Amino acid sequence: MGTSGAFGGSGAWSDTVDSLYDSADALGSDNAAPIATTVMATLGRSLARGDRRGKSYDVSDLLGGRGVAGASSSGDGRDSGGAPFTREAARGSLVLDALASIENGETPHLVEYGVDFSSLEGLSGLKLLTELIGLILGPPSHPDDAALQQALIATMRSSEKQAAGTLAETIGRFVSELAWRRTVVQLTTSQRRVSALGPSMRRLEERVRTYISGKVQQITGQLVNATPQTVADYASKLAAKACRLFGRGDDK
Repeated sequence: MGTSGAFGGSGAWSDTVDSLYDSADALGSDNAAPIATTVMATLGRSLARGDRRGKSYDVSDLLGGRGVAGASSSGDGRDSGGAPFTREAARGSLVLDALASIENGETPHLVEYGVDFSSLEGLSGLKLLTELIGLILGPPSHPDDAALQQALIATMRSSEKQAAGTLAETIGRFVSELAWRRTVVQLTTSQRRVSALGPSMRRLEERVRTYISGKVQQITGQLVNATPQTVADYASKLAAKACRLFGRGDDK
């Protein structure tokens, strides 16, 4: 099966996309069919492409879509398959950190970003988050950018429905959401389209989401004396470790 070479469907993803669609097909004929351990392990390897250990990305390189060392010709540090999952997790965590700082009135903490947040005065909720995304991440230029924004918005909405948690817990929910939404980017660039599977794909989404969330929750730790750099490092390492756990310890 071929996939688009423009954004998703690179060699690192083609087998994963096939196996996920095959799993959805199986769910169409057997609602109780499990998601194979090998499928989740393959997904973890695909998500971890480009950084399997969780690098420490300099905060200044994560702001506003600024490039990193070894960047592609597009200048954003990604190849045709997108920026590393860990880097996008780090970028998104900065938005969540800034949001928490504003809500808690921690103005000195915001100075470390080197970004003018004065335009956000009086904003709250989704409007505040949307403006923070623009200031910290910059305009989207790739399908993964849209996935990142969607993951942040979904994380905020889920947080509104739950009791207030720690920043580390919020980042954990975000990493889980981002993992699924980056997977969807790959699925939708395939010649086998999500829309063709209907209910089977929705069942697959529910199971894969639950699986990812469970793995991330197992390793969500604590953030002490958080700074933008420690927050970004935490998110990067959490994303990488979660990917390494996919498929492990699942066989009974």
